[in-house]
Amino acid sequence: MSRLVIGDGAKIIPRLLAGAMVFCALFYPAFKAFADQDANKEAAGKALDDIRQTMTISRQKMAELASQVDNLKKDQRTLTGEIVKAAKNERESSQKIADSEAKLKELLDEKSKVNQNLESRRAEFSEVLAALERMGLNPPPAILVEPDDALKSVRSAALLGTLVPEMREKTLALSASLKDLTKVQNAIQAEHEKMKSEVQLQVEQQRRLALLLEEKAKLQKTSESELTTQRKTVQELSEKAKSLEDLIAELDRQSRQATTGSDTTVENAGLLQNLDFEAKKGSLMLPAAGKLVQKFGANNGAALGDTVETQPGAIVTAPADGVVAYAGPFRSYGELVILDTGQNYHILLAGMDKIYVAQGQFLLSGEPVGTMGSQQIASAASLDIGKSTPMLYIEFRKQGKPVSPAPWWVAGKSGRNQNDS
Repeated sequence: MSRLVIGDGAKIIPRLLAGAMVFCALFYPAFKAFADQDANKEAAGKALDDIRQTMTISRQKMAELASQVDNLKKDQRTLTGEIVKAAKNERESSQKIADSEAKLKELLDEKSKVNQNLESRRAEFSEVLAALERMGLNPPPAILVEPDDALKSVRSAALLGTLVPEMREKTLALSASLKDLTKVQNAIQAEHEKMKSEVQLQVEQQRRLALLLEEKAKLQKTSESELTTQRKTVQELSEKAKSLEDLIAELDRQSRQATTGSDTTVENAGLLQNLDFEAKKGSLMLPAAGKLVQKFGANNGAALGDTVETQPGAIVTAPADGVVAYAGPFRSYGELVILDTGQNYHILLAGMDKIYVAQGQFLLSGEPVGTMGSQQIASAASLDIGKSTPMLYIEFRKQGKPVSPAPWWVAGKSGRNQNDS
């Protein structure tokens, strides 16, 4: 019996030692590298930034997108419909990218946990390797040759009876952890490739949207004199109004005089009368893909609207049909768009880097209003959210007074916000 136990032990030890050394040689040097990556809490965000910086559109794809737009019927209705559809597709891609980034963060957290587990067992692993190495270099006798070897063989058999199963268990546990690490790393790579593919699609959709907006701008070409008048009006409003309340009050006063204005103004007034904004409760989407980080009533009631954290360059769309009552810079809000949605309601959108619309323009729900920049606006800097990413500020007002946007958002869309009115 002793001979069998000892013989098996002599065979097992080299196998365990060899297996453990192979795992050590292949994987252990990588532990610290993985751990160093996990030290960067914004690894997922950096991965997305790197993808965006290297993403381009081929000349062939550019020509294909231009051809698609050229083949469209060049009328207001067709172009507006295509613009709304393109903005919707871009928004869906943006949301998928955000979901992929969140998934990547989860995988990085999981990898960090596996690394911590392996790191905590570093000393144990070293002891196992040292023990296996010593036993491999000086194995117990496999055959009883001389009577003097009997006691030594029995002791070795007893030692191996307890040590070998323990070594095997620890080595198998180590192997399982290393397999988990490899599995997570493969999942991270797959998610990275998925994100890269989605960003490529988003870039193409943004380019198509830009071409469509250019065509619409050509179609509704505004004369230089009209542009000058619009800019002068916006500047006068901005200088006259000391607060948003003042600005909206003046816009309401002008709206009541719409029946004596231009044909476009009179037409817009008629369209507004047919809008039922109250009936839109529970059906509006956020103007941009992102996460609500502050909501109406936060900070002991100081927050007068909702704030959405967006991706840099995110497309901002009109959440409802309405007439652009104001479009331009306003104090600390940066580029501000005020949408008159009828029934004495206004929607304010602030924090954009660039706006596409002009005062007096009628917008359909989902039509692009502007794009976000790379950092938050000055008025959002005071928000207690600990972030510097782009922030879209949204206010709903009825008869000039702030109201909670929450009842209008699609079920499940809620968040947190503030303003400096």
